[in-house]
Amino acid sequence: MMLRWLIKPLTLKLKKGAFLKHLARWLLYGVVRLLFMTYRLRVEYKGVADASQIKGVVYFWHQQIIAGMYFFFKTRRTGACVVSPSNDGRMVGFVCQKLGFDVLYGSHHKETIKLVRSALNALKVSGRLCLVGDGSRGPAFQLQKGVSFLAEKSDTPLMYIECRPQWAFTFKKSWDKFQIPLPFSKIFVTVHVCKRSSS
Repeated sequence: MMLRWLIKPLTLKLKKGAFLKHLARWLLYGVVRLLFMTYRLRVEYKGVADASQIKGVVYFWHQQIIAGMYFFFKTRRTGACVVSPSNDGRMVGFVCQKLGFDVLYGSHHKETIKLVRSALNALKVSGRLCLVGDGSRGPAFQLQKGVSFLAEKSDTPLMYIECRPQWAFTFKKSWDKFQIPLPFSKIFVTVHVCKRSSS
């Protein structure tokens, strides 16, 4: 009886914590969708004709996660994406799933071999893998070796999605100067082909 009296509050607390996490994920998704409804997209293609030719390993910088996700969502070119398994990453992963991405959780810091296998398999299935080029920890705007490796290993194109919001709120103290495009901003995107498939 005493044991039950001790365990019950703990169980309720755990359930409440899980509920709050789930609620936070839905709130974040709702905010993102509301923002997406106000954005306008302007795209320039360099090396490809249009969005239908965006294939292989595709990356953008951590600073522009929201603008990058908006581009893929708007052009209906979601495919698979790699997201950090951290708590923040799980939040982002939930939003990505709701936006239509197939989410792979992993990073170059943990379970690298498992992640590479999953990423290569996803490339075979969907033909496109979206990555944050400088990862979840940086250094900012420095392409991590694993991104180029996946393109080489899978013999698929490597593409860079350059995103420039018209107006944005910048977190100046964050390692990447993370940006949230403000409502009704134009999102300017340039698609660059960094490496073409040899096939």
